[in-house]
Amino acid sequence: MKKEQKVLYLNIFVNLFVSFIKIIGGILGNAFTLVIDGFYTVSDLVTDVIALLGIKIGRKRANKTHPLGYGKAFFVAQLFMSLTAVFVGVAVICLSFVIDYQKPSIWIIFIIMGTVLLKLFSANKLYCVGLKNKSDLLISSGFESKTEAYSSLGLIIIILLSQLIPKIDMIGGLVIAVILIIQSLKTIKQNISLLIGIVFDDEEVREKINQVIKKYPAIDVIDLDMFKNGPYYQLVLTFKVKKNLKVGNLLRLQSKIKKELKAKTLNLKFIEFRIT
Repeated sequence: MKKEQKVLYLNIFVNLFVSFIKIIGGILGNAFTLVIDGFYTVSDLVTDVIALLGIKIGRKRANKTHPLGYGKAFFVAQLFMSLTAVFVGVAVICLSFVIDYQKPSIWIIFIIMGTVLLKLFSANKLYCVGLKNKSDLLISSGFESKTEAYSSLGLIIIILLSQLIPKIDMIGGLVIAVILIIQSLKTIKQNISLLIGIVFDDEEVREKINQVIKKYPAIDVIDLDMFKNGPYYQLVLTFKVKKNLKVGNLLRLQSKIKKELKAKTLNLKFIEFRIT
């Protein structure tokens, strides 16, 4: 099992447990804000499931129908994650205005603190593994989990103030919804751009590519473009060749360059040659 999948399974379990505790605790303690925060965690749980599916699909090999592989499944998964979160946020706002608010129980604060610690632990795991494996989905999921954890700390203030004015409990649900919607809209905008196509430039990767190409004086590189395609990179190499280089030799040269680049350059899977 891949490490990315393991950490996502861990986060799914944490979200399942945390959402259950929040919803049940909020209902028993008359804390509407905590119930809504529990449903916020449920949305996080759903996005993790989608992320897991995105990783499995994104790792599939390229074929005739998808010559560049299934890497963009990552961005599609993130887009669905964000759309789901927007829907949850809008539903929370609507629900906030029809609840009969009562003074919440003070012991709710201990539940909040426990869930925050669990979420921060899980978010840190996601973010660290995401950085190590250059996984946009894990990094995004880790960031969302951390945002949720910190926003939950604000619930303590809401619970304390609601001891005096119960309807202040309504503010917590609205704040959670607004944070969720704003963050999700940003992610939607970002992933639409990624699906359209984004140029990627990394000095370390570019240097490795140049070191390989310099070994073959028979070609003269004119341009070198890199594109991010899910967890992988696509290289478009434009070059000129010497007039006396035969076609057969050129094809063998391209094959050697491809093999060496894929072996030495991290996550460079798709290489296209353009001859001028």
